[in-house]
Amino acid sequence: MRAGAVPGPLDGRWVPALLLCLALGNVLPSRPAHEAVLASGACGLLALCGAAALVVGGRSAGARRTDRPRRGVATAVVLAGVAGALMAQHVALHQSARERVGWDDAVTAEEAVRVEVVLDAPPQATGSPFGPRWGAPATATRFGHPSRAFERPEAVRLTGEGEPPLGLGTADGGVAAGGKACVVAAPRREGDTVFLTARAAPIPGPCPAQGGAALPPDVAGPSGREVLRSAFRAAASPLIGTAPQLIPGLVLGDRTAQSPELGDAMKDAGLSHLSAVSGANCALLLGTVAVVLRSLRVHRHAVVAAALATLGVFVVVVGPEPSVLRAAVMGGLGALALFLGRGRQAFSLLAVGGTGLLVVAPTLATEVAFHLSLAATAGIVLVAAPADRWLHPRMARVLPDSAARWLSASLSVTVAAHLACQPILLAMTGTVSAYAVLTNIVAAPAVAPVTVLGTLAAALVLPAPPIAAALVWIAQWPAAAIGWTATTAATLPGALRPWPGGGLGFALGALLTVATLAGFRAVLVLERESPPRVRRVGRSAPDRVRRVSAAAVLTAALIAAATGGVGAVLTPRPAGDVPAGWVAAFCDVGQGDMTVLRTGVDSALAVDVGPDPDAARRCLADLRVERVDAVLLTHLHADHAGGLAGLTGPLAPGAVHYATRSAGSSPLGDPAAGTPLERGRSRASTGEDPAMPPPSGATPLHTGQEGESGSVRWSVLLADRAAPEENDASAQLLLTVRGAVGPLTVLVTGDMEQAASAAWAAGLRSDAPPPPSADVLKVAHHGARNGGTDVPAAVRARLQVVSVGAENTYGHPHPATVAALERLGPVARTDRHGTLALTLESGSDGDPGIAVHTVRPPAVPVSTP
Repeated sequence: MRAGAVPGPLDGRWVPALLLCLALGNVLPSRPAHEAVLASGACGLLALCGAAALVVGGRSAGARRTDRPRRGVATAVVLAGVAGALMAQHVALHQSARERVGWDDAVTAEEAVRVEVVLDAPPQATGSPFGPRWGAPATATRFGHPSRAFERPEAVRLTGEGEPPLGLGTADGGVAAGGKACVVAAPRREGDTVFLTARAAPIPGPCPAQGGAALPPDVAGPSGREVLRSAFRAAASPLIGTAPQLIPGLVLGDRTAQSPELGDAMKDAGLSHLSAVSGANCALLLGTVAVVLRSLRVHRHAVVAAALATLGVFVVVVGPEPSVLRAAVMGGLGALALFLGRGRQAFSLLAVGGTGLLVVAPTLATEVAFHLSLAATAGIVLVAAPADRWLHPRMARVLPDSAARWLSASLSVTVAAHLACQPILLAMTGTVSAYAVLTNIVAAPAVAPVTVLGTLAAALVLPAPPIAAALVWIAQWPAAAIGWTATTAATLPGALRPWPGGGLGFALGALLTVATLAGFRAVLVLERESPPRVRRVGRSAPDRVRRVSAAAVLTAALIAAATGGVGAVLTPRPAGDVPAGWVAAFCDVGQGDMTVLRTGVDSALAVDVGPDPDAARRCLADLRVERVDAVLLTHLHADHAGGLAGLTGPLAPGAVHYATRSAGSSPLGDPAAGTPLERGRSRASTGEDPAMPPPSGATPLHTGQEGESGSVRWSVLLADRAAPEENDASAQLLLTVRGAVGPLTVLVTGDMEQAASAAWAAGLRSDAPPPPSADVLKVAHHGARNGGTDVPAAVRARLQVVSVGAENTYGHPHPATVAALERLGPVARTDRHGTLALTLESGSDGDPGIAVHTVRPPAVPVSTP
């Protein structure tokens, strides 16, 4: 744009089409085919109405000048109707094909079925709080017995428990990406994605025909794309730090080498978009090609053609998956805005490109990454350039011009993209990354060399491995810097802040969204204001008072209110109002257990640590605990042991003890338990989750074991390693805290269920005495109905505590259990009373009285789709 030129108005005629396609893409895939056909007809009728309005308006006198806004609306209606009709018709064809072969019925039934799949990528381990899992994108080609072929292959996500199956997804004896596998799995639909949960290890090769034998696995070998990825991973494997994990993903979208820990750190630091191929990568690639060719005096049209060709080759090499196509389109549009300075034209192209992608691939409408890409690209193309033009001269007053230019550009792009994406991130995650803007600015200089050098190395890794190795060696340093930035930021206090729940959270989210839109509009309006060419000064200058419009005042008020609200969320809350002399506490850690007993002035012992590392750390901070003497894990389910990862640094426990059942006691090893499918159904019906692996360096608990930490003594009343279920293997712990006015006894029962609890309470265990009386009882299994009330009836505690998460999907605590507990004595619940601290007071009868204090009000989680 020429200096001093005023940009034209924003062309938003394609925006309704994009919004309509997004809405249809979120609704139609879960509806029957005939409803998609009706939606297509309705959209077609809408387009006809818009076309009729255009024809009638075009015949009226002076329509070109006076009816321009009306014609723009009619044009937008026509475009939206046509795009919606095409997309709905696409969905209808896909739905009808699935209905004809019975796939929708099979998914609805959620019964195990034999499926033949083609792997789109090798299986890789995925993070799970309930133990290791694996997953792989795949395409289902046949299913059932006898086998039925899909009219159109169905995209699925193949998952399973444990480590990735040996030989699956490999080139040596197994199935590489592009090869077939046969698996017995239970289909389950979440949104528009079908998950196939494997009931047994997938078998390489196609499924056998009816009455026939299995065919041998494909022998064609891995695809060229997988050969390239494998060679590139090998070239990156000897690098330093996290570079071997990041470079394959950032360059080729291959995240098989990335650990779950690094993935979580990248998310917490707001850098997850850098761990795989994104629009930023494509924009950098296009920008590099354009800069190199323009420096060689190549004509602009040839530069555009070469850049598009390079982008096409890149998409083919990485894989023309919907996410890659989305990144290529958004990256190309972002590059157009940044390098050509045509943000308003790029916005129109963004709407056109997004609409086209949705028509071609309707499943993108349900992908969070697509929404984030749209929002980030829109923010960049609309306000990054004008913000940079405003920031640069002001920063140049205090910084060297080169530093001011880099900082203003980085800050403008990062803040614009972050603000545009933040409402979507809040709706999807319910959290705020406190350091996202800072980490993106710090990591920005490292992204370009990794992308450019890495892409060049990928092109040479097969024909010239030594040159590729040298390029990757250079790229390892900026890649390691990105990983260091993520891991460091993720460990800073308050790196991931929870967004308030309930009405307050919704109101703040709506305020942030409205303020962001108002701020963007203000930038666009100011950009179009043309300053006067000549300004009179001195006494002859007119005495005019510049009036501030009501819209400007409202925009400023909205931005100030939203800034204050977000600032209040990001500001770490002060330590909880913990009473002096507290002796025991029950933490609100969501759907899980965490009991803390004070062992000294600033030290404590924890029994279970909940599912969330951040919640565990937050509770200890509220209680002003600076040192953890020991952690006792009643059993190894994630809602009791998952938060252990948060106890690091000064909070690293001096010792960790755990209880779990022995491997030989599993009912899965008993042939009488039935087939693998029947055993899997039994586990699913009881809600049993797989146990986590024992923590490194931890020691197992056993019945009769005793220990002492400061003012707390503990003993293991029962730890049944032969229990058939992990819940029933929960350690039953009796803890005694010495307070200033007397002792307090606390019985923690883990998740022991009704049958085992009844046998223990009735004295039927030959290896352990029945439960003793106690002052406080932590009720088993979050107050679930299958936790029973035999132990509470035998203990007759003065206070019963139910540790449970608000709005949990399990229905805990059960009303019948709560009613039975209330007949026995007072009941406190973390979902209603928050984090609780107990103090002891002198009683008239000689026994210390128990006072209950709320340290932190209960946190209601944000509901997510």
